[in-house]
Amino acid sequence: DDDKDIPIPTITSLIESLGSQLGYLKLNERQHTIGQQLIGSIDHDGYIRRELEAIVNDLAFLQNIETDLDEVESILKRIQHFDPPGIAARNLQECLYLQLKRKDTDIPDVQRAIKVVMLSFDEFTKKHYKKIQKKIGATEDELRDAISTITKLNPKPGGFVNTFTRTTQYLTPDFILKEINGRLEVSLN
Repeated sequence: DDDKDIPIPTITSLIESLGSQLGYLKLNERQHTIGQQLIGSIDHDGYIRRELEAIVNDLAFLQNIETDLDEVESILKRIQHFDPPGIAARNLQECLYLQLKRKDTDIPDVQRAIKVVMLSFDEFTKKHYKKIQKKIGATEDELRDAISTITKLNPKPGGFVNTFTRTTQYLTPDFILKEINGRLEVSLN
């Protein structure tokens, strides 16, 4: 009976979202195609696990685009600034680093977290905290805070939680059907 817009939820996939963000970059047609190829190579966890050389070959054979590793790498770096943070990383270390770089790097805990990820990642994965502490010159409390910062990051930026984003689209009817004194009247909205 009420003349209301009816909300219709729509779902946007991660790949669609990244493609949309790619459209905001000032890229020529060739670079845009390379970007689409890179986005298409992102797996369900949000990583690009294929070697960039294989992507260069795919571009040559499938898209007829002759390119090199430097060009593909430069476009990849731009895609790695997209949301969600850490997307299009090639490994966990790069994923964590990309997320940390988005934080306020003036905060000492973030600075130490970056050092842990970049300088002591192997020790971090093996939980050799004493070695890390010595290597980056941090106290036990400072290291604990840095590790806490790291463990709050998302190791799977393309994971199920982030795979879909909901937006609401409103549907406005073209016609309104009303019952007046037992008769139906149709009118344009």
